[in-house]
Amino acid sequence: MAAILKGTMHIRPLVVAAAVLALTACGQGPGDAARAAMEAAGRGQTAEALERIDPEIKASAGIFITPMLQDKARKAKAKGGVTSVEVEKIDKTDADHAVVTTVTRFGNGSTQTDTGKVRRIDGKWYITM
Repeated sequence: MAAILKGTMHIRPLVVAAAVLALTACGQGPGDAARAAMEAAGRGQTAEALERIDPEIKASAGIFITPMLQDKARKAKAKGGVTSVEVEKIDKTDADHAVVTTVTRFGNGSTQTDTGKVRRIDGKWYITM
């Protein structure tokens, strides 16, 4: 038995890394979704930010969202770019809905606090209204 286990020692780190990655991906919470959306929008990564928007909102108002995200990126760039986004507060209203407050820090030293709603659809959290 020891000989079998000894031969698999090089595989263990890969299995552990895969398990951690899987848990991280599945463990995305409302704060993670809000932070990722704010970071992407602030850095001008419009496509990535759109991925974080509630699919129902995108379907009904998608044409208006892209210009809003582009404006957010332009304003962030004028402030020296986004240096970090921190989740300040999460208020879960039920198992699938929450209100998240984030603080965005910019390169010029200023900060901006935003509060928005998120909801879980099929296990994934999205920005919603």
